[in-house]
Amino acid sequence: MKRLFLFIVLVFAVNFTMLAQNNNGAFIVTNPDTVRLGEISLNDLSVDNGKVNINVVNNGNAPLILNEVTGCCGTNIKEWPKAPILPGKNGLIKVEFRIEPRPQIISRTVTIKSNAANSKTLKVPIEGVIIESTSKNEIKL
Repeated sequence: MKRLFLFIVLVFAVNFTMLAQNNNGAFIVTNPDTVRLGEISLNDLSVDNGKVNINVVNNGNAPLILNEVTGCCGTNIKEWPKAPILPGKNGLIKVEFRIEPRPQIISRTVTIKSNAANSKTLKVPIEGVIIESTSKNEIKL
């Protein structure tokens, strides 16, 4: 019985210590965590479809510093917070990329490197599909 009690106390102590460590420092969260563009018809495709904003929130108790923000395969990071993001505050990452006017799957990634305790490197996927345009007389099955 004594060993069981000691084991339970030890488990609670380890869990409490781990939780305390996770709450120290900056804690990065993005909104959205995945950018979903959905289906875009070729008729509805515009330059604005390739402009995306990602909101970065610091849910920790220390300033969040974004060391580097990069995009893959022709994804340009137009703007990102260079100053530390204070606890409870947010910053905006502005992303732009060109979408070829043809049916395709959009699969891009924005990578954020920071001092966050929960994730030193965070990847934010950008997903979507460009579909053929259908005329109003066609029935889409």
